[in-house]
Order: sequence, then structure tokens, then C-alpha cells
Amino acid sequence: MIKNGWVYSIFFIIPAFLISCSSKKVEPEAYLLKKNGKPVIILKQGKKKKVIPVSSVHINEKDFPQLDKEDEAILYEESLKTGIKIPDRKEIRKFLYYYSKKNKKFTQEALNRASYYLPMIKRIFKEYGLPEELAYLPIIESGFDPYATSKSGAAGIWQFMKITGKRFGLKINKRIDERRDPYKSTIAAAKYLRYLYDYFGRWDLALAAYNCGEGCIQRSLSWNSKDFWDIKHKLPDQTRDYVPKFFAAVLIAKKPEKFGIKVKKKEEYIVKTKKAKTTFSLKKFSRIYGIDYYLLKRYNAHLVKGVAYKGYSINIPVKKAVALKKKPEVKKVSYKKRYIIHMVKKGETLYRISKKYDVPVEEIIKANKIKDGKIKAGQVLRIPVKEVTLR
Repeated sequence: MIKNGWVYSIFFIIPAFLISCSSKKVEPEAYLLKKNGKPVIILKQGKKKKVIPVSSVHINEKDFPQLDKEDEAILYEESLKTGIKIPDRKEIRKFLYYYSKKNKKFTQEALNRASYYLPMIKRIFKEYGLPEELAYLPIIESGFDPYATSKSGAAGIWQFMKITGKRFGLKINKRIDERRDPYKSTIAAAKYLRYLYDYFGRWDLALAAYNCGEGCIQRSLSWNSKDFWDIKHKLPDQTRDYVPKFFAAVLIAKKPEKFGIKVKKKEEYIVKTKKAKTTFSLKKFSRIYGIDYYLLKRYNAHLVKGVAYKGYSINIPVKKAVALKKKPEVKKVSYKKRYIIHMVKKGETLYRISKKYDVPVEEIIKANKIKDGKIKAGQVLRIPVKEVTLR
């Protein structure tokens, strides 16, 4: 899922071109922009123009947003839940700058599109035992755009390549491309992420492998390397940035208004997936059933020609308020002063243990008075017993 990236930076060049023209009255102008996906500086003076390719640009670190106590608290919580340590704040700050300032419009559009899919993604990820925070990965993959396609051919909100998509059960032919199906591609992404975590035993390596493939990570590992930060220097540029990008995206998604990102409140939808009994167009379906055509297309980007063919799946968005006719039972969860004893195995994290016993990380930390969320192999933990009652 590697896509050509952009190396950000701004720096000043004073070429001979400007010096030779300095005697003229027309003031020179310089612009930094993209040309064919690569940064260039355009120098103009009157009718003269010169294009200078830029290999990289340097942004002064003082321009990066600072992390306050609230940000640090969120990072600490995410680190506990995912088991990913965060030794380098500078990298996260760099991508906070990228998403909240340099590409603010992209981030705002991404988070507004996210509201269509996040409830569904979080529900599916919960079913597969994945950390809820991974639901924000499409921000850095596709900007939550089901129609997104990378230069390498990756498609949909989860940016699956054809070979990987088919490997995890997605249909791809002339009529349908389920890599663009928000529902089915999310199930495939959950399966792939679960597989990668089970393979590497760590979420940082699993995320890096999602970006460049498990073979790429496996080749970079050695007997003394334990995590993403140990092998970061061996990885492709985009993969090297992937974990810091993820944490930056989570920080912004949790508190968008703090970074000047405006997210409009949208009606929450429940997606019902059904097989078409006949062949029909989405436009006709939207007209007959009174469903907004734009909304219907957004949930059915997998239908290549906007046509649901007989036997193929169609996603029907239903307002949550309408779908939930019966008020669900309210569950009250408490924890008895009774414990299960667990001995920490090599490679285990608090998150993994909490999932095994279905007990929040915070309750395990509280019961064992764990400082800094650190545990080690051989350590004996008390796991509080969960009690659920209906009220």
C-alpha cells in the first residue's frame, strides 16, 4: 500500500537567475508548488520564468505545533491501548503540522467524510478485537475517500492492492470492485490487521506491515530488533513515517476543533447490506426509495458503473434513529473485589491481556498499581472479575 509521498519543507534559494535580473525594475517573484507530484520553485521576473526542481524542503521545527498536557495524555492512553511506545515526539509534531496547517483542507474533508463510516468501522473492529483507534487509519491512507486510487493502484478507503484485496475475500471484476466497498473492505482490513498482529505480535510492526507488506518488515527485522523504532531506518520513506502519522491523525481526530478543523455534525447511519434480486441503477433506486443519491453512491463506490447487478451486494444506509425502533437494554458493568491471577508471558502487552479477559486496561492498572503502564515477562497480575447486570 505504498504511495508516492511528498517531503515537506520550505527553504530559500538565491540563484544566479535573480542576480542577473536585479538591475531591472520588475521585481522577481518566487513560488513553491507541485509539478507532476514533485516540489519545484518557479522563479518569475517579467516574461522570464525558470523552474528549479527541489529534492527536499526543510520546515523549521519551531513551526511544528507543541504538544500540551491534553495531547500527552491522549498519546499515553493510545500507547497503553496499542502497546506502541512513542520515543520521538518531534516526528508526531511534524505530521501535526502537515495535517493541521499545511494540508488543513484535506484533513477537514477527510474528517467530514469519516463521519459516514466511523460508527461502522468501530463496530467491525470491536468484533475482531482490534483497538478502536485503528479506525482512524483511513485518514492517512485515503482521507476516507472510497473513490481514492494511488499511483500504485491501491484503491478505496483502506487502499488495498488487487492481490491483497483478493487474498482477504474482496471481489474485483468489470462490474464490481469491493476494495471501494466501505463495509466489505473494512471487514477485509480488520482481517488483515488481525493477521499482521498475530504474525508480528506488536501493533507498531503490524501497522508498518500494513503499509509496505509483511515481507518488507520481516526482511528488516534481526535477532536484536524488537519494535518499529529499531528498524525504522531500514524501511521505505513512507513506511518510516507511518506510525508517527498515525498518532498525529489520532490526536487531530480526537480534538479537531483544537487544531482549527471544523467537522460538521451529520446524521448517523446504520448500513444494511443486501444482495440485489434484479439489476438496477443507483439513481433509480434512490428515486424509488427516497434515499439521497450522493449518500447512496458514497456507500456503494464498489459498483463500478453505478449499477447494482443481480446477485451483487448493495449497501443501504438507514438513519440510526429509524433503525433502532426498540430501545436497547442498558448494561451496568462493575468489577468485583475478586481476582484471576495471570502471569505475563514474553511479548504480552496490557492491551492483549485486557482483551483476553475482557477487562479495560485501566482496571488492570488500578488493581496492580502499575506505573507508566510497563509490565514484564514473569510478572504476576491480578485481573479483576467482571460483572454485568441489566437495569
